[in-house]
Amino acid sequence: MDKYFVGMRVEVVGHEEGFWNSYFGAIVLRVDRTKLRVRYEELIDENEEYIEEDVAMKHVRPYPPESREVNYRMNVGDDVDVYDREGWWRGEVVFVFDGELMVYFHYMAGDDTEDYGTFPLDRICIHQEVKEVAKGFAWSHVKVTG
Repeated sequence: MDKYFVGMRVEVVGHEEGFWNSYFGAIVLRVDRTKLRVRYEELIDENEEYIEEDVAMKHVRPYPPESREVNYRMNVGDDVDVYDREGWWRGEVVFVFDGELMVYFHYMAGDDTEDYGTFPLDRICIHQEVKEVAKGFAWSHVKVTG
């Protein structure tokens, strides 16, 4: 089984300053030996066309299972992904409000991006990690608190 194929939905993992630990949905357009040509699902350029780029395979992962909404009760300290600015951003829950969570984004500190943000629950899910297994990929949730 090929790891990636044309038409596959993937996420490009942020690998440049200001985008660490972010994930942007894309479709695979071409597969080469060490890189993929992708078209982002939501990122557009100044001509309002979807951005395409070549990305090293090490910066791509399969798109998580459609059930991004995980029915966990989230607590302070949980490792989460927040949907914001056309992508998913990894952070940590620092405060729980009624219907919203305040999240700290560790990996954006030092640039012009806010380190904290408050978001409604429908834009937050427990962070998921993927690993390659014999028959494809296996996903696991990362939950810090009990």
